[in-house]
Amino acid sequence: MELSWLIRLRIAVALAVGIAVLGVLPGGFLDPPTDGVFAIFAGNISVGDVLICAGISFAAGFLASALCTPFGGQIGILAAPAGMAVWALKSDALSTVFQRAPAAADRLNVYASLRFEAFIWLAVAGCCFAGALIADKIFGGKSLNRVDKFEADFKLPSFAAIAIVIIATVIIGNVLVNVLAGDVSYPDTKLGKVTGQPANLQLAFAVTIAFMACGFCAKLFLGVSFVWPAAASAFLSSYSIIAYGKEPIMEHLAGAWPAVFFARPVLAVLPVYMVAFGCLGAIWGYWLAVDYHLWRKYES
Repeated sequence: MELSWLIRLRIAVALAVGIAVLGVLPGGFLDPPTDGVFAIFAGNISVGDVLICAGISFAAGFLASALCTPFGGQIGILAAPAGMAVWALKSDALSTVFQRAPAAADRLNVYASLRFEAFIWLAVAGCCFAGALIADKIFGGKSLNRVDKFEADFKLPSFAAIAIVIIATVIIGNVLVNVLAGDVSYPDTKLGKVTGQPANLQLAFAVTIAFMACGFCAKLFLGVSFVWPAAASAFLSSYSIIAYGKEPIMEHLAGAWPAVFFARPVLAVLPVYMVAFGCLGAIWGYWLAVDYHLWRKYES
């Protein structure tokens, strides 16, 4: 299924709205400080800032969906992840924090602060989704012939399929991010190997491709919406910190390696990174599965 130029234009519009309205507009109070990372623990993002961003995210989703009518419900949802991706790419690497405070206790405090932060950014992205759906109800007009409505390869109760997708996304996403985001690595007798801080674009690539694969499989094999692999991005962020950010690991790293090295590459991914590029990847993978299904049905 080749996208028409009009659909491509709508996708570009939704991405542009997200980048402009959510990624650039709140920059005055969301820009990280000098040598700062984009995270709540850094002290430059307050609860009020997050609530404002949630409102802007809703507005971005609503506006993008309205502009992309009659496909707003499918395309307008791209706005928030695109805007949040701007925040992520402007952030300094997490290793800059550890270079300033390399002690194991400092690292543990940072990861304790980051442990559940991804759920906050996921809620911000969810506001965009809500805005897009409301605008779609208002401006969508008559119902469309949804090409993404087809039977999955395996039929399971919806609650079971969703649970499997979330768990599988955490497991598979963890493996793929660690493989794809691997930078300069050295063997380590205790951890197997340690990996240097990946570049921002490498992290973006790794997370996007990992969730694209999960979104593809979730739709094709189980018929699950992109919403659930996208939601699993927050669970993966928390899981990776809980699994690899333990005190013995931090003490070993602090004593044996420079601050730019991590036990696993996934530990270098900030929560806002995981959610922004995880959502984009899950949506992309979902529609690739639809495309593949149509090819398999009509052209193979």
